[in-house]
Amino acid sequence: MSLPNTYWLFNNTVNDGANTGNASGGAGGSSSFWVVIDLVNDAILFLDDQQTDGDSRTGTKYPLIVPGSGTYEGSKTFVDDLSAGIFDQVPLAGTTEGEQSGGNTRYVFAIYFDGATAGIPTLEAWDDDTHETAVDDFLGGGTPADSTLKAIATTNGAPGSATWAGTPLAGTTSRISLDTAALGAAKNLYFNIKQVIPSTFTPQENSDIVLTLRFLYS
Repeated sequence: MSLPNTYWLFNNTVNDGANTGNASGGAGGSSSFWVVIDLVNDAILFLDDQQTDGDSRTGTKYPLIVPGSGTYEGSKTFVDDLSAGIFDQVPLAGTTEGEQSGGNTRYVFAIYFDGATAGIPTLEAWDDDTHETAVDDFLGGGTPADSTLKAIATTNGAPGSATWAGTPLAGTTSRISLDTAALGAAKNLYFNIKQVIPSTFTPQENSDIVLTLRFLYS
């Protein structure tokens, strides 16, 4: 078993269909369309409702606002696409608490493996690409359960609820398994993700948080 290549993609339509193009993406099931994420230059962003699909990435960016009370799910999810020069919306991300088409949606983000693994792949979040700490305020400030990033695996089915809670992401302490067993062959794994900001959150200007895929091979 050799190291499989992996490819991250997102569905930029409101059509909940599978990634049939695998590593290349493109037109998928149910009139979905899958775009490959450049893991070096692109980034996932959670932004305010004022942000519009196709906005220039060098134009105005509308960050989320800390609510006066309770919690606030990020209104919209985008991929900051360097090559296209735009904020490309991921309309099926999140739940119905957001301001797009999220909810009980399955085919939102995909990670395509072109070969087998020796263990179950997991999705994690870390402070930066050294993967040494997960204590950023966005990741709960040392309390993983308080992480603002919440994800759910949808490889084997939709979340089951339009207001799914998800699992807080913070290092290896709090992460999600993307499947129920090691992969025996090439396969697409799917997940949905959202950001939920509590009223007690201290605003931050910047962050180097990375989403990380962990798996074993032999």
